[in-house]
Amino acid sequence: MKKIGCLLAVFCLVLGFLPPVSAETEDVIIIETVTFGAEYTDIPIVEEAVNKIVFPLLNAKIKLLNVDIRRHESQINKMITNGEQIDLVMAGLTLPMTQMALEGKLLPLDDLVAAHGEHLLSFLGGQIDAGRVNGELYAIPADAYTAKSGGFIYNREMADSLGIQVPNPVSCDQLEQIFSVLHEKLPGVYGTVFGNGETFNPQHDICLEGYGNTLFAYGVTFDPFKSTKIENLFESPAFRDYLHRHRDWVEKGYAPDHSLTSGIRSNEYIAHRQVFGMTTNYSPIEGPIQQGNYPFPISIVQITPAVNSTSSLQERMWGIPVTSRCPEKAVAFLDLLYSNAQVANLLSNGIEGIHYRQVEPGVITNVVNADQSAPGYASIFSRFGDQMQVQHWLPATPDFYNELSAFNTQAQNSLSLGYVFNGESVSSEIAAVNSVVSLYLPALECGMLSNVDAALAAFNQEVKNAGIDRIIEENQRQLDAWLQEKGQNETAINSGE
Repeated sequence: MKKIGCLLAVFCLVLGFLPPVSAETEDVIIIETVTFGAEYTDIPIVEEAVNKIVFPLLNAKIKLLNVDIRRHESQINKMITNGEQIDLVMAGLTLPMTQMALEGKLLPLDDLVAAHGEHLLSFLGGQIDAGRVNGELYAIPADAYTAKSGGFIYNREMADSLGIQVPNPVSCDQLEQIFSVLHEKLPGVYGTVFGNGETFNPQHDICLEGYGNTLFAYGVTFDPFKSTKIENLFESPAFRDYLHRHRDWVEKGYAPDHSLTSGIRSNEYIAHRQVFGMTTNYSPIEGPIQQGNYPFPISIVQITPAVNSTSSLQERMWGIPVTSRCPEKAVAFLDLLYSNAQVANLLSNGIEGIHYRQVEPGVITNVVNADQSAPGYASIFSRFGDQMQVQHWLPATPDFYNELSAFNTQAQNSLSLGYVFNGESVSSEIAAVNSVVSLYLPALECGMLSNVDAALAAFNQEVKNAGIDRIIEENQRQLDAWLQEKGQNETAINSGE
């Protein structure tokens, strides 16, 4: 009996050192929301409102993790490496989905989606295949309406007050003329800003397919409606012109020379009326989504033609990291998110009456007397739910949903739509090229270097040394094989085989 008593005492002592495990801890779904990094004080009340709907249905609660896009790549990689729980991440943006999958950072999803994602499968249809690597599903497109082009977002209030007309579509030459007028009338205001290093956007007058790598390490196809030739973007005349244009705009005073080092985000420059506008992706959805960041009316215009591509689907994808503690509940939540308009609206826009008010069916704006320089909640880069069910901010109109549908229907298809590059055989080269691009491109893109050609030559030599030619060769080989197989399959279908 004494021995038994001693054993029980030891057992109880050991239990005392074990962390308590509760059902609530196991059933919290941690979801990242990617923003410009502001501290949104109302995240807890948005979570509470969502959980009133989610918990009775899934026996789980959600918790939002606000991630600054400038630290998105490093923060998520660090969390996964350290084994920290995170259940849904926005693969894409700064973290290429295929690279995350090949590095073993994402869970395979076929079985999970088959068991818990009935609505996702019907909603996305064939688009879901953009999340496949080696035939296995690793991520789910966050947005079914992904046609996009290059665009320019600007302060419409400032434009109206100065009598500036911004055409739609607009060219970079036209933007430069606008910046010249602005510089003359408001010398203290810049025409544009290049981004503080958080985005790479060599799409001014360039329509290209980047194959899902935001640093363009896989090579690109120019005019992807007509061509399937993969080239090195950084050696192209178009890229050189792009860099020289940025440097020229800095020298003329159209853009700040400290975009990279100021610590000020692009949207903050614009919100504080220090900058007129900036390049961004264009679609009918971008203006309404970004309006919530500004205390004045904005407009967005198109620069390049609209394209449907695999990389546009891969730009925003929901992936489940290997450190997830509840992958089944994470997929079940996604299935709910894309079928429940109330949950989608809460995560996209916050709470009606606190963060927005409705002005027309499907159209919302700021609540009266709201301080838009410090909003309590905003969703910027993440996509939550079916965008046809989500309310959208002015300048959207009730016709927004028809415009979004038409934009996607009328967009031209990339010839490589459906193709996914597998970089496993050149993973070391990809890592090396990404490292070089991250080192050189921000300063080049932000117009900080006086001798653009010398810096570009050094950059291109480093990229070649890192193995970009080998990556492009492998990408081209895989694309050619995919196109051949696709042609054979289409021939067989058309012949009735």
